Order: sequence, then C-alpha cells, then structure tokens
Amino acid sequence: MIDSKRPSGLDRPDPEAVSGAPRLHALSLRHTAQEMVTSSYLALIVSEAARHQVDMRALFRGLDIEASDLDVPGTMIPHGEAIKIVRRVMRHRPMAEFGIALGQRAMVTELGALALGLLAASTLGDAVGLALRFPRSAGYLLEVRSASSGNLHQFVAEPFPGDHDLQPFLVDLTFSASVQLRRQITMAGYSPTAAELVSETPLNAAAHEAFYGCPVRFGCRKNVLVTPACWKTFPLPWANVMASRLSIDLLERESDRLNSMPAVGFAVERALRKRLPNLPDLAQVAESLHLSERTLRRRLAESGLSFRKLLDESRQSRALELMTDGQRSLGEVAVASGFSGARAFARAFKRWTENTP
Repeated sequence: MIDSKRPSGLDRPDPEAVSGAPRLHALSLRHTAQEMVTSSYLALIVSEAARHQVDMRALFRGLDIEASDLDVPGTMIPHGEAIKIVRRVMRHRPMAEFGIALGQRAMVTELGALALGLLAASTLGDAVGLALRFPRSAGYLLEVRSASSGNLHQFVAEPFPGDHDLQPFLVDLTFSASVQLRRQITMAGYSPTAAELVSETPLNAAAHEAFYGCPVRFGCRKNVLVTPACWKTFPLPWANVMASRLSIDLLERESDRLNSMPAVGFAVERALRKRLPNLPDLAQVAESLHLSERTLRRRLAESGLSFRKLLDESRQSRALELMTDGQRSLGEVAVASGFSGARAFARAFKRWTENTP
C-alpha cells in the first residue's frame, strides 16, 4: 500500500531558475494527483520559519501554493512543492538540528480522517499500520515502511532519490512526530527501544535520547525506530469499531481521489476550504485562481469534475476535522462547515457516511 515511486514533480525545473518567470498559480496544472500529500509536516516547518522571520513571499515565490494554504487543516499539496519549500527554509534559516523539536509539536487532531482512525484503532499496532497504509494522508515527506525482527517492530524511513541532503532534518522530524503521536493516542509512556540514524552525531545528540527515552545511535546504515512487539498490542483508550470503520472508508475515498483527481480539482478544493464557512460560487473561486469563470467551468468539465461535488467534499473534510478535534459542539461544527445548523449538518453527514454525527 505504500507508494514507493518517486514523485515526478521533483524532476521539474525550479521556476526560480527561469529569469523573470511569473508566479505560477495552482491552475498551471503542472502537478498530478500522485504527488499530493497533506500539509501536516510542511506546516510545522513553515511555522518555525515564520517564527524566525523568514520572508514568506520568498519562500513561496514561483510555486503553485501559498502560505495561507497551510493554514487550512487537511489541505493537500504537491510533494514536489513541499520539498522545494524545505530546501528554501534551510537556505534562509539552517534548521538541520531542529527537526526533533519540531516533531514534538505534532498534534494528532490535525490529521483529519486519519486522526479519527488513529484514535479509534483497537491497538497501537493497528494505528501505526493505518498511517503506513495511507502515507499521503499522514503527510510523510519521506518513504516509510515497517519491518519485524523477532520481538521487535521497526519503523523505517529513507529519503526519496535526490533528497539525501535533507535526510537528517526530515528523519528527525518524522521520527519525533511519530513518537509524539504515539504518546498522544496511547495516553501512556510510550518509548521506543532504540533509534538508529544514518546522520552523523549532531551537537544536540543528548536531546534525542532525552526525548526518545532510549539509546540513540548515529552513523548507522539506515534510519530505524525500534519498538518492542508488546506495544503493537497495546489497547488504545478511545478504541471504537464504528469510528474506525468510518475513518478507513473516508481514507479509502480520499486515496481514490488522490489517484484520480486532476490538479484543477485540488486547486478548487484549496480555494473552497480557505473560504469556509462561506460558500463561494464558481465565479468567486475562478477569480481567486486568476481564471475566468468560463475557463474554470471548461477545465472542470474536461476533467469530469463537478463544482457542487467539490464543495460538498470540502465541507465534509472540514466537518470531520473539527469533530475529531473535539473542541466544538455539533452546532458549532455545522456552522464552521457552512451549514445553517445542526439539523442540516446531520442530514448531510448521514448522506456522506450512512451514520449520524
């Protein structure tokens, strides 16, 4: 289930290399659905860059996404764009040793449908397996996989070809975020048995062992987070069969969309999600994408997409994220998702999932 192919967008030339190149908006349609991932990891990186006063305009110049896109939970972004932004952040503000600190800020409730599945899984092993099954919904910027060795479970990460210069930072970020999320969903003192990293020993090596609570070895042949097999069967406190099934159903639908939706669909979805709870019409979305209404309508028709359906799916995603967060009442979720009230939202939710909210 893990997509091991290298995203083709990373082989394209950087727009910055083209003299005087205009800013390419999302509707340049250079990206395919195969490259899309959630913005969860990238959002952590960009927020740290902003904290250090890195110029956001320079960071996003010439790309198909904007900084404001990352403010919308669950937004899908092109993998290639994410990698370009990471490299730019590193040029403006070297953060190779800050990956482990950034990962500790990860929050399970920022993962949309996947968050519901992680929380509702029966065991920690089921939750880890779910994230590996839907890596793009997890937002991984590395290739990840699992392996077993005796009574130990291994979580393995490696960069895609061409990204080895980012390996120390991205591995630290991914491993620390994974440990943080496991502690959140277990509500227990989860710690791996060992962490093995390819990178050379950093200046903050002590911070790694302090956070992981286990020996950390550097200069290894591969990046591995090792966990005792007993943790795989650890029962999760919020396990719920119905919620787990609902999450998997939603994730499978999302995966199907990622495999089939043209870039114009993702561009429209981003525009819609940024405007919720307001419900913009086609003309307003077209204007925000710097297109005429006629051109956007034609491109959607050519791609076999319905504006009404894209709006419905955007509201569905937003509602689920808010419900998973658990901070709002049903009525507040309804209004924030663009519904008139809880009753209208309940009808829509029943239509989406065949379940009541």
